[in-house]
Amino acid sequence: MKKKWMPHVIAIVGFVVFGALALGSATQASDPLLPVQHEPQYDFLWTILGDDNGITITRYTGSNRNVEIPRQIQGRTVTGIGNGVFMGGYHLTSVTIPNSVVHIWDGAFINNRLTSVNIPDSVVFIGDFAFEMNQLNEITIPDSVIHIGNRAFANNPTLTSITIGNGVGVLYEGVFAMGSLRNVSQISIGANVALHNSEPPRFIDPERIVWWTPESIVWRGFRAAYEATGHRAGVYTVNADGVWNWQPR
Repeated sequence: MKKKWMPHVIAIVGFVVFGALALGSATQASDPLLPVQHEPQYDFLWTILGDDNGITITRYTGSNRNVEIPRQIQGRTVTGIGNGVFMGGYHLTSVTIPNSVVHIWDGAFINNRLTSVNIPDSVVFIGDFAFEMNQLNEITIPDSVIHIGNRAFANNPTLTSITIGNGVGVLYEGVFAMGSLRNVSQISIGANVALHNSEPPRFIDPERIVWWTPESIVWRGFRAAYEATGHRAGVYTVNADGVWNWQPR
């Protein structure tokens, strides 16, 4: 009798032990933000992440709606704002980002009440959804930024003016999706930025739906004007008739 069930018991126990070890290993491997430390003075959790030994803020533990992110914590420079640090629930109305931050990761400030934000010229990377669902009136992307993620500034219907620096190589319409372009009347942009339409869902006919939303009409007019100048840097403004004009910046 033992010969029949003992191998099965051994196999099951081995599988459970191996699975637990594998799960623990996978969890640690997929979480680069360990160990995390607390800085009560600024209501932040943070970790050392990256080759520069800089601090990445991983969580906001406070309740203040006006937040100033410090340049240094415990003698280390703050270089990153992590995924979803201020995601919803905090109702931020203002934030100060120090001129030391290099990366603003995915969803860092999503779903708040920011009406303006000063992105310092130290920032190189802005992740997906970083400032989605706010109340931004204008956006200025400094020359240092080389990457803007998908829907980084989506769902900001109060937006009227956009400035894109010289460092951005590719700019997708989806960065300003979900109504963010419908009230935009001025776009200032650097030279030779590659403009791309966002890819529509496969089940939607792009000719009938996607390109005829208000934000897409704005985008198409701006894109046509930008291409007509040969991708020249400048300020592009639209008049009441929907005609885009260019002037050097």
